[in-house]
Amino acid sequence: MIILPEDYDYVGVFLTDKCHLHCGYCITRQVGGTFGLNLIGQPRTQFLEANQWVDNLNRLELPSGIPITLQGGEPFLYMGIWHILENIRHKIDILTALPFYLKPEHFKDLKTLRWNKRKAPYPTIRVSYHHGQHSFDDLIQRVAELKDIVDIGIFALGPPIHSIDQMKWMAEIADIWNVDFRPKEFLGEYKGEFHGTYKYPEACAGKLLNKTVQCRNTVAIFGPDGSIYRCHSDLYNKREPLGNILDDEFEFPDYLDCEYIGTCNPCDCKIKTDHHQYFGYTSVDIIF
Repeated sequence: MIILPEDYDYVGVFLTDKCHLHCGYCITRQVGGTFGLNLIGQPRTQFLEANQWVDNLNRLELPSGIPITLQGGEPFLYMGIWHILENIRHKIDILTALPFYLKPEHFKDLKTLRWNKRKAPYPTIRVSYHHGQHSFDDLIQRVAELKDIVDIGIFALGPPIHSIDQMKWMAEIADIWNVDFRPKEFLGEYKGEFHGTYKYPEACAGKLLNKTVQCRNTVAIFGPDGSIYRCHSDLYNKREPLGNILDDEFEFPDYLDCEYIGTCNPCDCKIKTDHHQYFGYTSVDIIF
């Protein structure tokens, strides 16, 4: 059994670092990260088998109301995802770009559809629209085909990736199709400018501050090989993990010394909503 502290707000399981898209603004590559660079056709990353994920995710004891979020990379490129969906005992959310091979038939026969439903202020399957990578008109129709089968919605990045007028247009199209559409704040650097709302802006500005701080995260992060990381920056920059989900015992740490301050990933330092959708939460606490 691995017990998550009661104040943890999120469990991210990165099934794969492979992706079928090639977004230059990917959050995994902010502040020097290389996680999202393992594209289809490149040498295979070490992945856990699906039965290993099931056995060991089922060992987790989670705080009340916290699901396991399957993500990547693109989680649906990990073919074992269907075995996980059928056999895990926890509630599951999915972050996806909805690869083109996915059809309604893939979801209709899932025995987990009924028990995985839960009361939450956001969709269970959250589809990211990636500007310049696929068609919004096509994506909205595909999501509309799925919305009566699964709890699903589309999220799109606001400025500078999309203008306010573009966001309004997408919201209008989504309303016509009766699809849940929500804006998402862009985080990090884009064309020389820094974007986002942060509790610690200096921590993710992209330049080491040459000091040691103490930090504690309230997000559990599992890499494709089961490694457990203290933050997204450690995962995306392939730093030494804290342990592995396959370990007989693991205890999530309290505050840890960190010398990488200045190169934190923006998603750890941003001011955002928690799993109740209350704004003002920041996953990491830093003592300077």
